[in-house]
Amino acid sequence: MNETAIPLVELSGSPSDIGEAHGESFRELVGEHIACHREWIFENSAIPLDDESLDATWQPWIAANEAVAPALIEEMRGIARGAGVPFEHVFQVNSLLDIGNFRWIDCVRQLVGCTSFVVPHEAGTNQTLIGQTYDLAFFRRRFNIVLRIRPEDGPSQLVYSLAGIVGLAGLNQHGLGININYLSSNDCQPGKLHAVIVRQVLAATNLADAVAAPTAGTRAGGSHYLVADDAGHVVSVETTAGAFALFYPDGKPYGHTNHYLAEWLQPRQVIRSTAIGSSIARYTALRRFLQRDDLDRESLKAMTADHSSYPRSICAHGGPDEPDHLRGSTIAAMVQVLGERSMHICAGCACEGEYQAIALEG
Repeated sequence: MNETAIPLVELSGSPSDIGEAHGESFRELVGEHIACHREWIFENSAIPLDDESLDATWQPWIAANEAVAPALIEEMRGIARGAGVPFEHVFQVNSLLDIGNFRWIDCVRQLVGCTSFVVPHEAGTNQTLIGQTYDLAFFRRRFNIVLRIRPEDGPSQLVYSLAGIVGLAGLNQHGLGININYLSSNDCQPGKLHAVIVRQVLAATNLADAVAAPTAGTRAGGSHYLVADDAGHVVSVETTAGAFALFYPDGKPYGHTNHYLAEWLQPRQVIRSTAIGSSIARYTALRRFLQRDDLDRESLKAMTADHSSYPRSICAHGGPDEPDHLRGSTIAAMVQVLGERSMHICAGCACEGEYQAIALEG
């Protein structure tokens, strides 16, 4: 464990080894995160749920992911062993975005969502920059972690995550990076979790293999995956469970929020009345900012503190009267420099904290 603003842990070996070390290193945080996550579900379910019925609900999703990502499921089992918690509960917390696709759960009602961006060529250095604000319920902020993973098979990875989750964003030794946005689709089904897709992207050695992860197979629900390499090649992938659309920034700065841009996917979108306005307003501010010709890592960090349409802004704070388990807030902000294999990350809102650089090779 390294002393950083967000706890950083070194993990290596087999999927089982990596998972067990994750669980052991963050034993208390994993247990607390799972307890809060399950309470969050129970309090916001429109149908009666108890421990047994919730666990039974996710069995088809476990089977679907075990079929296509057995190593990551084994890593989750390792987290469970290391933290001394049931595997099913670890799998559920890895499904935290995917569970919002269930219409009988209202836990994403107030969440405004993330803002992602990429600058293929940084002013002054030509480095590829990719990043986002990561916006979730405020209570999850205390579970922020960074994982420096050196698997026995595959590339080293620097991964932003939450305690108990295999990955939410990051970069790898081959200069590949990924950031995401939640998209609410109406076709959820047993399929790959978004956390699984993130780690599959980071297990790739080139962009061709990386973009296969969000496009091939069946997904659990909707997300946007922004994938780039250190040469400035960028692919934007909007997904539902059963369909996807591609966008190509063609060397220009690009960004995304939490609504579908592909017109033919829009009929599959579930409009969340409390979130759609924020998504559109943030996208408008983002597009305007990305027109600048002097974009570098410092200007992007400043952008993550933007308060246009406050409090449902790029730097999200949520309503002052909303409870912590529903209040959408920026829990972390990051700018990844792919050529340098580094992640500049701020815990919580960028207007309140400081960025810290973490290198893949530490």
